[in-house]
Amino acid sequence: MEKYRDWNILESLPDGWVIDNTAGSPAPNTVFITNGKSVLNGQKRALLKVKAKRDVFIPKNEIKQVVAKNETTEQIPFPAKTVNTLARKKFQEQLLKEIHFDLMVCEIEGWDKTEYIKELQKLLNIIDVKKKKKGNDFKQQSLFDALT
Repeated sequence: MEKYRDWNILESLPDGWVIDNTAGSPAPNTVFITNGKSVLNGQKRALLKVKAKRDVFIPKNEIKQVVAKNETTEQIPFPAKTVNTLARKKFQEQLLKEIHFDLMVCEIEGWDKTEYIKELQKLLNIIDVKKKKKGNDFKQQSLFDALT
């Protein structure tokens, strides 16, 4: 009879014994079984051999086929790009809410809404998206510099 540490490894489940799902198995392709008694009333434990869920001995030609299938699958977008897109959408939504609030304040105070929108457009137009900035060439522009 095979043994793993202090537990016998059995080929079949003896009568009256049950599989113990409360404990993980310490040996590959085995599960714990008990005689159905509690620990205080003389419980006995053993290991039961079970079939492997998958065969680890795969022929080389099957491995090549699996690798070829994986190469033909389409590219999954990198998660950071998806997360960044979601963050941008949330930021745009927040900006839009802030602008709507400011327009409501303009309406309540009797200020000109178009002047406020033009100020926002000036701020956006100072951003140069065509030219790539080098490390030290970036100059932080003040909010008030754009409005003058």
